[in-house]
Amino acid sequence: MRFLIGFAAPLTTPQSIVGLPMLRTVEMAVAEARERGIDVEVKAVDDFEIEASAVQAAKELVADSRVIAVVGHKNSGPSKAAAPIYAEAGIAQVTQCSTDNALSRSGWRTFFRMCADNERQAEVGARFAHGRRPGGRVFAVHDGTDYGRPLIEAFALSLKDLGGGPVRVLAMHVGQVDFAGIVEEIRAGGADVVDLGATEIESGKLMRALSAAGLHPLVISSEGGPDNPIVRLAGPAGEGSVHLYAGSDPTATPATRELVRRCRDAIGETPSYVVECYDAVSVIVAALESGASNRAEVRDAIAATDLEGYGGHIRFSAGGDRIDAPVSLWTIHGGQMVPLTEPAID
Repeated sequence: MRFLIGFAAPLTTPQSIVGLPMLRTVEMAVAEARERGIDVEVKAVDDFEIEASAVQAAKELVADSRVIAVVGHKNSGPSKAAAPIYAEAGIAQVTQCSTDNALSRSGWRTFFRMCADNERQAEVGARFAHGRRPGGRVFAVHDGTDYGRPLIEAFALSLKDLGGGPVRVLAMHVGQVDFAGIVEEIRAGGADVVDLGATEIESGKLMRALSAAGLHPLVISSEGGPDNPIVRLAGPAGEGSVHLYAGSDPTATPATRELVRRCRDAIGETPSYVVECYDAVSVIVAALESGASNRAEVRDAIAATDLEGYGGHIRFSAGGDRIDAPVSLWTIHGGQMVPLTEPAID
């Protein structure tokens, strides 16, 4: 029987600039597994980056008995909405980049996360901000989603624990185009640091608005990694900004650099969370190679994962978090996203 690996992400909305390259990476990993004799293909569904659609996408995958496990979703909100559907069906969900801490604390035995969570990212970001602007006036802006809001809350708590001052928290929303009010509050507050908890799209828009207003605080976001579209979305306004990446630096080892080369040859870019997308497939394929042949056996095999992936050692906690998940720091320099070599955390 040919098994299917489900993939769920935004494939037609503005966030498809990230979702589609991720899908191409998953398809490449599956094709290479097939070359090794694993009879598997990809079934992709569009979650339209919203919770209600994610539920329908999950139901579609669960209803297909050939779907043995799922890679996705991209965003935390859709992952949270879909997770109970996967849990009820006993089908493993391996997300490459949903970072909300609540996902691994909700009791879903089918949930697994390849990337670092919000608290880990926030700790790195807070230490960096505190080291670069000790005593600085800090603002944080979230997009109201289950990704951005908890990330900003965790950042504020981490900065407080480090002895930093209070963080002024502001809110925007997905699809926002007018940032005049937020920019004026940041100007009036004399912000030294602005931390962003949003996707590439809204983050890029706000960075442009700040620059257009003549404001140049240290901007920190969570949209790092090579070829991240925030570079072109922010344009010159992004120069010097710092970006967390809740995943492995795909330029760090010969193996990951070769993966990057293959992706650029096949896709034309390095997809966000390229290593985590590929390794998510590897975790599922390893379960099949071990002899797992139904959803329950695949889930159990994934829970017991102990393998070396492109991004290092892969093991999962009881809640599904990757143990010692990496976080890397990046900056935009000369119109390119490059690794920031300064250590951010002990």
